[in-house]
Formats: sequence, C-alpha cells, structure tokens
Amino acid sequence: MKVSAGKFALVAAVVALVLAPHAVARAATISSAKPVPSLTPAATWKLWHALVAKHQRMGRRATADCRPARVVVYAATDWLRLATKLAQHASPCADYYISIPPLTANKTQARSGQASLIRALGAHMHAAAEINYAAWQRWVAAGNGDWFAAGVAARQSMAGAGYDVSAGDTWALNEVPSSVRRNTGTVRSDLAQFLSGLHDGGGSPVQGIVFVIGVGQPGDQTAYKVTMQGWLQDATFWSAIAPDVTDWMQETYGDIRNYAVAGASAQQRRDALVQYLGAPLALATAGATLTSASHSFLATDYGPVANAAWAYAQSYGFTQVGFAQMEDFVSAQVYATRAFDSASGLPSDRLGFGWAPSNTLGLTKGDFNAQSAAILDRLGQSISDSAVTIDPLDPGVGACGPLGQNLWCQTVVPGAAFTSAWASFSSWTQTGLTFSTPPVTVTAGNVAGPLTVQLSTSGVATNAMQPTPVTLSTTSATGQFSTSNAGPWTHTLTLTIPAGAASASFYYQDTLAGTPTISAVLAGQPPATQTVTVASAAPAAIAVTPRSATVVGGKTQLFAARVTDQYGNPTNAAVTWKLVSPKLGTLSPAVGPSTTLTASGAAAGRGKLTATLGSLSASTTVTVRRPPARIAGVTTRRVKGYLVVTVRVLQGTKPARRVPVSLVVRRGSSLIVRVTGVTNSAGKFVWRSKHPLPAARYAVKAALRSRSTS
Repeated sequence: MKVSAGKFALVAAVVALVLAPHAVARAATISSAKPVPSLTPAATWKLWHALVAKHQRMGRRATADCRPARVVVYAATDWLRLATKLAQHASPCADYYISIPPLTANKTQARSGQASLIRALGAHMHAAAEINYAAWQRWVAAGNGDWFAAGVAARQSMAGAGYDVSAGDTWALNEVPSSVRRNTGTVRSDLAQFLSGLHDGGGSPVQGIVFVIGVGQPGDQTAYKVTMQGWLQDATFWSAIAPDVTDWMQETYGDIRNYAVAGASAQQRRDALVQYLGAPLALATAGATLTSASHSFLATDYGPVANAAWAYAQSYGFTQVGFAQMEDFVSAQVYATRAFDSASGLPSDRLGFGWAPSNTLGLTKGDFNAQSAAILDRLGQSISDSAVTIDPLDPGVGACGPLGQNLWCQTVVPGAAFTSAWASFSSWTQTGLTFSTPPVTVTAGNVAGPLTVQLSTSGVATNAMQPTPVTLSTTSATGQFSTSNAGPWTHTLTLTIPAGAASASFYYQDTLAGTPTISAVLAGQPPATQTVTVASAAPAAIAVTPRSATVVGGKTQLFAARVTDQYGNPTNAAVTWKLVSPKLGTLSPAVGPSTTLTASGAAAGRGKLTATLGSLSASTTVTVRRPPARIAGVTTRRVKGYLVVTVRVLQGTKPARRVPVSLVVRRGSSLIVRVTGVTNSAGKFVWRSKHPLPAARYAVKAALRSRSTS
C-alpha cells in the first residue's frame, strides 16, 4: 500500500515532536538520565522514514531455510533507534518486540505516541508497553485496588497511549522481583492476579511478556539454585500464569570476563554461555516430576535476556570494554541462544536482549553515538545471519560470521575465565534434613531444647512445598520427645514441617546418662543424626565395694565408691574416706573415687571404712589379720670349734616368739643333727653342736610349718 506525501509529512511531524524535546547533548547513566526515544534523533528519523517507505513497497519475504524467532528486547532508553536498527537488519522470519518505558513521573502511565512508530516499521515489528512492577505495587499499596485491578488499569493506560493489541502490540511486565523467587508473603499469588488483569483487562485478552530479575554470571550460585528449585516446584503458580504469558524472559546479563577467554574456541564459549542463559529451563528439566508444571510452561515460553547493555561495570553485568569487543560479545550471545533453543527441540527460537547505552567510558558524544549504533547494527545483523542454517551440527553459528570465517565470537579480555557454577543447573540437588541447632548437653531428667530440624539443599535452608512429616527416634531406651517442654513425652515422635517453612522444633529428655544419637528421618532419605550428651544428675547414693574385706597385715586392699544419681547413673564425684580404727592401717588417698588400705602388720582386729559425700555415706567392714610367721634368715658360724646355727623368724616386721622350728644339719651325706625347738623372745632359735666340729661345708635346712628356707 502506498502512503501519500501528506501522510508522510504528518508522521514526520509526530516523530519530530516526540524526539526533539528529549534529544540529549551528552550520554549519561540510565539511573540519572530520562529515557529518550533515540540518542540520535535526526539519524533515526532518516532511517525510520526510509524503512517505512521500503516496507510499504516490498513487505516481508521469508525463505524456507529461515528459522523463526521471537526477538524480545528490553529498552531502558533509545527504543526507537533500537527498533529502527533492528528493522534495518531484520530477519524475514522473526518477530521483534521492543519495550517502551512508561513515563517517569510514577511509572504507571504508558508513554503515548511511540507504539505506532514501531508498528510502522513493518508487520514484524511490535511495541510492548513496559509495565513497571514496583510502580504498580505502590499503586496497590496506596489502596487504589487489588492486583487484578492494577492489571486492568495498566491495560487501560496502554490503550489510551495508542497501543493496539489487535495490531500486534503487547505488554511487558518488567522487574518481577526476587521476592517472587523466594516466595515472600503472598507475592506469587499477587503476581498471578496482576498477570491475569493484564491479560484480560483491556477488552481484548492478550498474552504478554514478563521480564524476571536474575543474578549475575560470576560467583557462587548455590543459594540461587536452591531458591529456584523451590520456585520451580510450585505447580499452583506456574499453572496459574501459563495462560497469561507468551514470553517468560529471565535476565541473564552476562559478564564478558566469563566469556572472552584466551585460547577458547567459539564452541567452548558458546557452551559456557548456554549454561548461564539456559539455567532455569535446564533446572526445570532436571526436576522431572517435581517440576512438571514449570517445565511444561518454560519449555515453550522461556527465553534468556542476554546482554547488549554497554558499557557497564555492574547492574547489567560487566561490559565496560571497547565497542568492537561488545559487538563480539553480542554476536556470541546470539549464537549461544540459537544453539540453546535448537537443542531444546522447539520449532522457533526466542532471543532476548537488554539495551541500555551508557557512556561510562567518557567518549565524546559523536563517538559514543556512533559506537553504540555499531553495536545495534551487529545485534540486528547477527540475529538475521544466524537464522539461516549454515552448519546443521552447529545451529546459530552464522551469528559469528560466514562458515569457516568467524569474524566474531573470538575476542579476548585479559584475565577472562569461564565459570563452572552454572553447570550444576543441569542436575537436581536433593533436599534433605539437617539439625540446625548444635549438639547439646543436658542433665539427666531435665529437658533439652528446643532442638530444630531443617530442610536443607546444599547447605541452604529450603522451604517445604507441602506439610512434610519427619520421624524422630533415639538410641537411648529411656529417651523421649515432645513438641512442648512440658510434654506429653513419647519414645518416637512424628514432627511436621509446615508448607512454606523450612524447619520445625522439638524437645528431648532422657534419664540415662551417656551420648545417645537422635535421628530425624524424611521418607525415602537417609537419616539426619546428632549426638546428645546426657550428664548424670546430682549424687543421690553411694555404694562401696567390696562390701567387706579381710586383709593380712602388711598387705593392701583397693576399695571403690560408686556414686549414683537418682536414676542410677554413675557420677565422677570424689568421696572422703575414713578408717574408723586408724590402728588397723592407713588410707591413700583420703579423697577420691577409690582408696587403698595398707593393713597394719602389728595390729589385728575389725573396723569400718566409710565413704562420705555431703550428707551421703556408705561403709564396709574391714578385718585385719596378723601375718603368718616366716623364716627371715638362717646363719651358721663356728665358735671355738663348735657349729652354731641361728634361725630368725618374723611375723610381719616383728620378731615371732614361741614359733616351732625344725632344723636339720648335714655334712655331705652324713646327718649331723635333726632337732626341733621354739623361737625365743627375739624371734630366734639357736642350736650349738655338743662337740667341736671340723671346718667343713655344712648344709642346714630350717622348717617352719609348711614354709622353709635352706
């Protein structure tokens, strides 16, 4: 269809009116600059005019080998230049959706006069009204209506600003917060209502785009993965939003320092990017039956929002590099996204990018505008070039340049290195039980707690998706559990972790001292275990062993005191020992769990040995007997030719008097004498030969009852 010169003039006037007031003399960071349709109004208008005319003349021509795609671009600013550049290099089998930010006053009013400019670029170009989540959250909090009403109001604002859903325009909910991922309060049901209002609220139902806040590419992603696993298991949420959404776009603003690795091939770089860009869908796939609802939705609607925001040190991932390196990075992300979508088996690709030019490199206005335009050209061209399969085994590689002539996907940033964190998203991490409270020590009969068991995934607390029973048991025969420190008590207990909570608490008591192990079991998983130290209670009784003893003078006897609490548990308390008749012997030590009695060798008799601890005491009977007589020595000597033999007998350490002694004296085989007698008061028996005997070798044998010394 031809357009008259008058209509062109009218459109030109509209463009001039929209662009001119917001033209900027310098590039500033997005946080401080107001959004503008184009950083280069005149150049954008010129190109826009030419493209509109071309579209009117030629229309759209797609070839059979062109792979369809939905290209969704979030634009913080510069949206009309972005749309015009993409239209200039448009793939004939792609549809492009460009978000347009709301007015900055309170961000609930759609920006008028912009959607028609994008639609004019061709039937494949679509305007998406950015719906700012935080702004509408404030609208609801102010009492203007519920979340569904907020969606309806947002659709009405779109219609009033010139968005036409019947012509292909749509809405794009921006910055769905991390609280949705964490499931804070009612935020998920609030979001579902908002999306329902956006879908239904404009008279003509229309599915829309959702931009979800993500996390950066570098760093430890353990906690993020755990939270994502919980979210992906929420079948109610995913089933509720599925009818309202066409594109679920996860912010995956990559870091060029995790891409531009020296010596790495384009395919190695691609694979590293795919792990990051496709992590949510990979995790939903790994979840199998646990994530069937989320996987069903994401498998058809998921798309990564890759990074075309230049040049940033943070916020959008690190892209603070020269524009040529950024062109390379953009090309590689297109390549990786095409490869990811192809591997997913979908008939159409979904490519997302974030566009937010910021002159953090301090370039002149002319250089910044020219270099950011070059990045847009590369983005548009790489999307178009990658649509045609030039290598069936390497889909999307056309984004890097002609086959065998990779002009892109090869830049190097010094120190760049791949991160392995995202590889773990291709496998599901099982949630198990842990004890979140440390091991405790409790006195027998007292109550320990509260003790807490917690659902945990890779060491991160994980909320239960539904009420989750946990069975508690103990290795102690006397251990008991309760949900209250006052009881009732039971040897085993089934504890329930409520849905939406990560933990539950209980109390434990035991009367048997020791270190029992308590176990918490989640069905189908190995138990979580923890040791409780049960200490003995206060001493309540003493028992002395042996209960009686007879000790021979000069000998020793060990006595021990067993101190127990009221439950029969032994304690390590030290008692004080006392011998009622000290003449019977000595004790060492006087204080301790045991003592040794050394019986007197001079005294004999019976007495009591007492162990005392405070008001507690126990006794044992001790009998000390004199030691038996023993031959302490035999001496021989000649006195004036006579042989004199002396036998010395002791009883303990004292001389033993009136002890019968037998004596045999021989010289060789000749018996000299066989004689008996008793010891004198000095404990000695002395024999003197009747006649002088010659000097010779004499054998003497003295006997005392059954013991002898020779």
